[in-house]
Amino acid sequence: MKKDKSEKFKMLKTIAFACKVVGWVALFGGLAAAIEIMVVPGVVSKLGFTNIYHSTWLLALAMMIGAVLYTMIFLALSEAIQAFLSIELNTRKLKELLDKK
Repeated sequence: MKKDKSEKFKMLKTIAFACKVVGWVALFGGLAAAIEIMVVPGVVSKLGFTNIYHSTWLLALAMMIGAVLYTMIFLALSEAIQAFLSIELNTRKLKELLDKK
């Protein structure tokens, strides 16, 4: 019995979706944390962390850059998984077309 195309690779589709969600959460979480650090500069020391940059603006900028980088990594991973799934589907369709000849 052939599996339906929508039933194949459910876990990979779930992982691709989870990577996309984690990417967007990383972006919005990082931006929210950077805004919080700029609005309340003493929040870093209240949490027990040391501000290695000794400047709230540099720390906020570093957090925003980190958030954007992590977002790009997770979204690229999601797109790569989806591309591999598309390649597999196209390869299967090509095989079916060549078998008909």
